[in-house]
Amino acid sequence: MPRRLFYILLICIPSLRLSAQAVDSSSRQNASKIIDVYYQSLGEQAPLYNGSQYIEVPFIIQDGHPFFGSPGFVNARIQFDGMTFDEVPTLYDIVRDQVVILDYHKYYKINLPAEKIQWFELPGHTFIRLVHDSSNEIKTGFYEQLYNGKIALFAKREKKISQQYSNMEISNVVFSQSIYYARKGNMFYPVNSKKSLLAIVKPKQKEVQQYLKKNKVKFKKAPEKAALMAVEYYDQLTK
Repeated sequence: MPRRLFYILLICIPSLRLSAQAVDSSSRQNASKIIDVYYQSLGEQAPLYNGSQYIEVPFIIQDGHPFFGSPGFVNARIQFDGMTFDEVPTLYDIVRDQVVILDYHKYYKINLPAEKIQWFELPGHTFIRLVHDSSNEIKTGFYEQLYNGKIALFAKREKKISQQYSNMEISNVVFSQSIYYARKGNMFYPVNSKKSLLAIVKPKQKEVQQYLKKNKVKFKKAPEKAALMAVEYYDQLTK
């Protein structure tokens, strides 16, 4: 099967090199799908399984776990090294910002190299790898894309493990937090207060503020809801 698909690729790949006038988007998508099928047909030889073994935390956690959502594997869609892989059993360790899958035979966990992941989708959540540069304030890592309009909204999902002392005993407890960023144009801005949120929606900050007040949504109590409503309403106002 892989060899047969390889020969198909030899026929299809040259078409990708033609000019945009000669190849429409449908043709490019079809060729891309063939390439994806080829890589998935490679089984354990697929590039997806070339990561290092995932190392568990070296202590017992009494309260919580290091993963986003469920501590059990869920099927994800991953774009890895330009190829899309579907229904990959996945964990997302948000203590260490690592995407974890099972090896092909499901014997052990693999930590995928982050720099080769463009994005991945867990049920109901899309995470994109953003890269720091001198023009923005974000750190390189995976961010959940909450909204993608004229202003894009992202959340950095994090967990930290803290030691708690009680009755002469030490417990490892997990605490979670989300840090929000907005992208307007090519710039990223932290969204950590009502003031910073309204600054991003200029020149419509007055209308957005009234909209949030009308709906009784306060940034301090519900930052994610407030930020989402603000950027969605900004899009409506600037059509």
